Amino acid sequence: MSRTRFGALIAAATILVTACGGTTATPAPTTAPSTAPGSSEAAPSGSAEAPSQAAEGTPKDGGTLIAAIPGDIASTDTAFIQDSNSSAVSNQVVEGLVGTKPGTTGEIIPVLAQSWDVSADGLTYDFKLRTGVKFHDGTDFNADAVCYNYDRWKNFTGALASPDYSYYYGAVFGGYGANSNMVSCTAKAPDEAVIVLQHPYSSFLLSQTITSFGINSPTALKALDADNADPTKSGYNTGAKGAMVGTGPFMFSEYVASDHITVVKNPDYWNKDGIAHLDSVIFKPYPDQTSTLNALQAGDIDFAFNLNPTDIGTLKSDSKLQAIDRGESCNLFHLAMNQTHKPFDNLKIREAVAAAINKQALIDTFYGGQATPAVTWMPKGGLYAKDESLPAYDPEAAKKLIADSGVPASDLTFDFWYPSNVSRPYMPDPKGIFQAIASDLQAVGFNPTPQTKGWRDGYLKEESTGKYPMWLIGWTCDWAGPDNFLDTAFFYYTDGKPNPEFAYTNDALHDTMKQAEAATDDATAKTLWEKAQDMIRADMPTVPVVNSTPPAGAAAYVKGFVGSGNLTEILNSVWLDK
Repeated sequence: MSRTRFGALIAAATILVTACGGTTATPAPTTAPSTAPGSSEAAPSGSAEAPSQAAEGTPKDGGTLIAAIPGDIASTDTAFIQDSNSSAVSNQVVEGLVGTKPGTTGEIIPVLAQSWDVSADGLTYDFKLRTGVKFHDGTDFNADAVCYNYDRWKNFTGALASPDYSYYYGAVFGGYGANSNMVSCTAKAPDEAVIVLQHPYSSFLLSQTITSFGINSPTALKALDADNADPTKSGYNTGAKGAMVGTGPFMFSEYVASDHITVVKNPDYWNKDGIAHLDSVIFKPYPDQTSTLNALQAGDIDFAFNLNPTDIGTLKSDSKLQAIDRGESCNLFHLAMNQTHKPFDNLKIREAVAAAINKQALIDTFYGGQATPAVTWMPKGGLYAKDESLPAYDPEAAKKLIADSGVPASDLTFDFWYPSNVSRPYMPDPKGIFQAIASDLQAVGFNPTPQTKGWRDGYLKEESTGKYPMWLIGWTCDWAGPDNFLDTAFFYYTDGKPNPEFAYTNDALHDTMKQAEAATDDATAKTLWEKAQDMIRADMPTVPVVNSTPPAGAAAYVKGFVGSGNLTEILNSVWLDK
């Protein structure tokens, strides 16, 4: 998710379908709910649902899984989570109204909502909630708790309503307060919550599957000052005891910054079929992939969420280890530029940058062949993805574009940033990839000045607010749809203003994406999303580089793990065969 964040492709079923009864269903992307149009209902499943593990033997209960994540977490308040390290933890603890079936990136399943109805105009979502569910602090989950969370997000102001913190609410709902696409959340009954939108959004249910829209205990939020105007002073955000209180199969136990995060089994989990096998999971940050592999080989860790793809051969050759394939790519690594910084306010310069990068060399050197050159601003082959004939590697063409740009030589010197103390599924070796791209840029006449900062120590905050001229970044999908990349991740508007990350202003593009998101038939949606990609290509605001298939790795005795291309992976199905 998030800065990190295509297994299953979204089918035309994502589009709102008008039902005879005057309601509209927003069914699951890969398989629609097995109910009549206008509603969705299923047996209790939620995040606990997992494929049968019979092929791996009878699960054993007990034990602690030590899992490596590629860096420290950034927040324990799910409303502020926008990185995969934090979501790897929070996915175990906090649940939303809906989720995605394990192993998929877009098959919607009921979680805290057991069913829902959608109005014919696509504006009203009536959620029937599960009863008897308790938060980890013993308080009741009910409609009041649901609306407390949704109203909280809508009413964020100041720092809380910035990309630094509630990034996802602003991106998905288009703003806060009166500018939010959410008109209201009403507790119609203890087991019924109704959310009303200003305009239809065909991916609304999909967007609500991510951890940022998880339902937290209102009591816990209040106790740890979750809405402090300075989030760094909120215990709920910074991992104090009593933070991250949800309803999931694991409970948050302890956070020691830069050392470990512990979650423990929730023996009273509402879904009795989904009670965890493990007693606990300890997440340990390993920002260096070499040390991650060494720790796995030495038995210091049991599982690694992120490994260098060039190490897959090592895992496969060791009978004590296993490589885990998450399926098709659901990410994009791109070279980012901000148009408030020279020389990137010039289109020819941005085109020159695109022509200067040797993508295939990057794939051969850093991705172990587990990547393909990107052809648009979303995963190649994804729903409505269009091959935009991006500039091929051509240093001479890049030099000519620079010459034709009229940009003075003095403006060809700029800061070029890469993150340290981290690796990303789409960016396995940030420093190495940076050095290779910087060399390509220098070869055609650019003069990038190397700059770096820790991923959690300001890099994400600074790049997302437009402080960098050029930098390395990417996106792992939250849900498998074009809107999650083109709009939510990259070129969205909040409160009528473009994402400051890239400072790419294109009102016509914004309008086109909103029309695509409200489309009620597949043909219209396809036409509009392809038009949006054409508009982006004409401006080349960033340079798509690769789509990768990031592997995970584990000891051979780790069983039951269900991988997903968007890294939404719940560990309650995991057990240890020791």
